[in-house]
Formats: sequence, C-alpha cells, structure tokens
Amino acid sequence: MSRWPSRGIPVVGLLLGLLASSALYADITGTVTIQGKPNSQDETFYARANGCGESPVRKTENWKIGPKGELADVIVWIADPKFRPSATPPTAPNIQLKQIGCRYIPHVFAVQAGVPFTIINGDRTLHNIHARESTGPTKPAGADVFNFGQVTQGQSDDRTFDTPGLYTIQCEVHAWMQCWVMALASPVFAVTPAEGTFTLPFSNQLQDGDYKISAWHPKFLQPLEQTLHVKNGTAVINFQFDGTKSL
Repeated sequence: MSRWPSRGIPVVGLLLGLLASSALYADITGTVTIQGKPNSQDETFYARANGCGESPVRKTENWKIGPKGELADVIVWIADPKFRPSATPPTAPNIQLKQIGCRYIPHVFAVQAGVPFTIINGDRTLHNIHARESTGPTKPAGADVFNFGQVTQGQSDDRTFDTPGLYTIQCEVHAWMQCWVMALASPVFAVTPAEGTFTLPFSNQLQDGDYKISAWHPKFLQPLEQTLHVKNGTAVINFQFDGTKSL
C-alpha cells in the first residue's frame, strides 16, 4: 500500500505554517531617494575643544546621500495606524541619543510621544542638552522643553517629549552640536540609514485598508505624503525627494 497519503499531511501542514509565518512577519518596507542635486552642501569647519576628540576638523550633517540617490536621516511614519483587535499592543522601541566626539548620534531620530528615551554622554567633557519646540528648519527655535547638563562621561538620563511635534536639541557648550527629533503619536515609524531603506515596526499588526504615510527630512520645508494600501500587513512604498526644492 502506498505511503504517499500519510506523507502528504505533514507537507501540507508545513506549507500552511510557512504561509501563516510569512503573514505574521509581513512588513511595510520601502526606499527613500533624492533626485537631482540639493541646493546646499555640507561644510567643513574647525572647532577644537577639550574632550571632543583629537581632530578639530568637523563637518555639518545636512546630507547623507548614497551613490544612487539613497537618502538617510528621513523619518517615515503612519500618522493614524489602526491595529487589528487581536494584535499584541505595540511597545515603543528603546531610543538612545548619544554624544560622541561632540556630535549627536543620531542626527535625526524619532520617539513616541510620552515615552522616555535615553540621552548618554559618551565624551570626557560637559555637555548641555537643550530641547526646544520647532515649527520647521527655517524657523527660530520655540519654547523650552528641557535643559540640563551632563558633567561626566557615561552619564545617562531619561527624558520625554509629551506632545507630538518637531523638536531640536542643541548643546550650548559646543554650538555646532544640534539634532532633530520628531515625537509621534504611535511607534509605527522608522528613520532611514545610509541605504535609504526603511521597515515600519508593528506594521504586520495593522488592519487592512488605506493609510496616510509621510516622509520628512530636515532640509525640506514640507514632508512628502502618500496613500498606502495595506493588505495582510504588507506593502511596499517608495519616496523620492526633489533636490531642487531643498533648503
């Protein structure tokens, strides 16, 4: 008697398991690029200071562009995600802002509003962390959110942005140290690395439907917006900034 029918059952089960697994770990992914030459360039300057590294040569961090136009430091997010009723409640990622070589690393990042993130002094010098509200890259800084010092190397402090919005952080001891942070209502966000790619966390738990997805870079006045159609937690969407419209 043939044994194939008995072997078919686990094979079918395995296939169904793989399909279920692929749906469970589905993601919203994409790439952000820039077309054309930006209207500005990064500049090299000199700033020698104790505890800031051996070299006084420094460079602004306005642009991180790959060979095919891949654009880093872009925040991508879904403004109003709707999770499936059976979804596991998302937990905000552990975000760290480090001061190394008298630079803020990362230069652009995002947090969930109301959720603490960690600021770490990796330098052998005093840093002052001054966070203020912002209405855009060409506007003067707004109201203070927090302002404190980190005296020793390795000092770590947690802070929170309670209200969604755009903020700047600056060190007034080392005037060139500045970074951008966006506080968002949900944890469904990502920031592009050098490759210009992104994967939105928790996107596999979204209900099927259409969502507004946005991408923002600090050298553009307005974010790019698109409509994203999500099916089974999966979608691919790309953004392309126009360099001629940059600051």
